[in-house]
Amino acid sequence: MTYDANKHLVSFHDDRVFVTEAEQGTYRARRKANRDRLKAGLEKDNEPQPSEHVQQGSYAMETMVKSETETSDIDDGAVFTRESLKGDRGGDKSPFDSKEMVRKALASGAAFKTPPEVRSNCVRVFYNDGFHVDVPVYRSYEENGVSVKELASSTWVTSKPEDITNWFKGQVTDKSPDTTNGRQMRRVVRLLKYWSKSRSSWNMPSGFVLSVLADEAYQIGGWKDRDDQALLAVMRQIKNRISIDEKVYRPVSPRDEITSARTYSRIQKMKDELGAAISELSRIERSDCDELMALKALKSVFYTDYFDARIQELEEGGGGGGAKGAATPKQPVDKRGGSGQYA
Repeated sequence: MTYDANKHLVSFHDDRVFVTEAEQGTYRARRKANRDRLKAGLEKDNEPQPSEHVQQGSYAMETMVKSETETSDIDDGAVFTRESLKGDRGGDKSPFDSKEMVRKALASGAAFKTPPEVRSNCVRVFYNDGFHVDVPVYRSYEENGVSVKELASSTWVTSKPEDITNWFKGQVTDKSPDTTNGRQMRRVVRLLKYWSKSRSSWNMPSGFVLSVLADEAYQIGGWKDRDDQALLAVMRQIKNRISIDEKVYRPVSPRDEITSARTYSRIQKMKDELGAAISELSRIERSDCDELMALKALKSVFYTDYFDARIQELEEGGGGGGAKGAATPKQPVDKRGGSGQYA
C-alpha cells in the first residue's frame, strides 16, 4: 500500500513547474521580434525571405518548465526554398553560408551585447538575461511529389522537425489515462525536466533526450490519478534502461543517435542522480509512510521549498494526514522555481 502523494505533486507541478499561457508572453514577444529582425535584415541584404517558420522543441511539445538554474533554449526554425538559396554563380549555398546569411541578417541593426553566432545546427541569438533563441536553418524542395526539408548542419541533412512534435503529441494522447492538465505523460516529462535542472551543478541530458527516454519508460494507460507512482515508475525504468544501454535514438526517421561520446557523461550523471531520487521517492511505498515523510521526500527530490510550510505545520503538530495542497507560508522563504526562466 503506497501513500497517495498525488495531490501534493500535482499542486507542485501546477505552481512551480508548469509555464502558463500568460507566462509564455516573453517567448512570443521575442519570437516575433526575432522574426521581424530576420525579415528586415534579409531585405536589407537583398537576400531571400523564409517561406515558413517552424516551431519546434519544448514550446511546440508543450513541455517547457520553469527553472531556477537554467534559462530558455527555444527553437524557431527558418525554412527557405532550395531555389532561393543560391550562390553568386547559381550553385546551391552551403549549409554554413546559409546559416551565415541568417546570422548576418539577425545581427543587422541590433546592438547585441553578445552577437548572434553560427552553431553546428542553428544560429543562436543571445539576450542579456540569459534567454536565447536557436534558429535552425532549413531548405525545402519537392522530390518525386514529396516535400523534403534539409537542415543546415555540417552538411545538408534530411530533417522533418514537425515529425518530432507530432510523434510526441501522439504518444501523450495514446498513452495517458487522462485528458486534462496536459495529460499525465506530459506532466511526467515536465517533472523530469524540472528535476534535471533543479541543481545548478548538474549537467544532465537535453530535454529531447529526456522526452524520448520518458516515452520508452511510460506504460500505455499510465497510472490514473497517481502522478507520484507514474514518476517513480518512469524514473526506475529509465535508470534500468540507461544502465544497459546509454545510447538514445530519434524516435522517427532518420533514427539517428541523439546522444554521443561527448554526452555519455551526462547520461552517467543522470543514472547516478536517479538512484538518489528513486531512493527518496520510493518512501511513498513504505507501510509507515505518512504525509510528512512523503512531503520530505518530494522536497528532497526536487530541491524545493514548496512544501516547507506544510512540513513545518506537521512537525509542530498542527496538521493531520492526507494529501492536502501546500499551505500558505507563515514566514518568508527562499523561493526556488517560478523565476521567470523557462526551459
